[in-house]
Amino acid sequence: MTESDNYTRYTTANIPVYLLRCLAATMAEFGHDPARLCLGLGFTLEDLSNPACRVSFRQGSALIRRALQLAPGKGLGLLIGERETIASIGLVGYAMMTCATLGDAVALGMSQQKFTGSMLEFDMRQDERVVSVSASNRFHEPDIQMFLVEEAFASFLQVARGLAGNSFLPRRVDLNYPAPAYADEYTRIFQCPVHFGQPVAAFVTDIEWAARPLLTYDPLSHRQALEFMEIGFSREREKVDLFESIERAVRQNLREQLSFADIARKLCVSERTLRRRLAENGVSYQSLLDNVRKNRALEMLANPRLSIEQVAFEVGFCDSHNFRRAFKRWTGNTPSEMR
Repeated sequence: MTESDNYTRYTTANIPVYLLRCLAATMAEFGHDPARLCLGLGFTLEDLSNPACRVSFRQGSALIRRALQLAPGKGLGLLIGERETIASIGLVGYAMMTCATLGDAVALGMSQQKFTGSMLEFDMRQDERVVSVSASNRFHEPDIQMFLVEEAFASFLQVARGLAGNSFLPRRVDLNYPAPAYADEYTRIFQCPVHFGQPVAAFVTDIEWAARPLLTYDPLSHRQALEFMEIGFSREREKVDLFESIERAVRQNLREQLSFADIARKLCVSERTLRRRLAENGVSYQSLLDNVRKNRALEMLANPRLSIEQVAFEVGFCDSHNFRRAFKRWTGNTPSEMR
């Protein structure tokens, strides 16, 4: 993917403003003028109350930076996430409430994540013991990464408790950054083992929770919610949905270096069709693969506990020398220079 393509995605207004609205309200409680947070960003405080309002990643990250400057060291992401409920993610939340089980609700939330207002990308994996939802960056924005992960995981906890009851507890929480000064807040909120400095940020729960039936399950209401979502969200579908689907498949199998044929099979299309659709958008599979590898590598290099050899392995390189050459091509810098 070219720098021009990346910039287009960075500046495309396609993110619902649920998170930003909650952030503005919280800053007002701290005694700050929330309208000033929006100055010069291309939207107003009133716009954040409009369900149809969409902002770009550039706009959203700028507002978050302003808030963090006004409230440094407060664990602002945790505070925001704690205040959110299932209703905080809009129509997707209501559809999740009508699912049969917690596992069904989580799967629905994953499939519709771009409409929840999150500024991260989430991937779900499960085995016979646990369900793990990992978070990764859409763009390399290390100064707001901690806020985004904090908000997301604290929100996960509140949403799960809203669906399955207050007895819900995660098995563990992994964070891919060093422990902040307020690390005790993580333990207070999540009430489970919290591990900092991990390769991947992940919210992990016992598999038994996936089968927990929801008291709010209603098949007719669920069908209606899905229909409303289809009508409402169909207007927002973009050509880049294809890119996101490919990148998600790559992220889930980054060590394995999936071939183009593997990706086509995962997306249930022929290689010829997939190649044609990419060509129509002026994008190659290799450029998308490189984009995922670059963002993942940048994210991991921020963790001083990980060696360059470990980072190379995690992004699909058996030889760290080849990784160094590729990284230099992607960023213009060596991995060591980025640390």
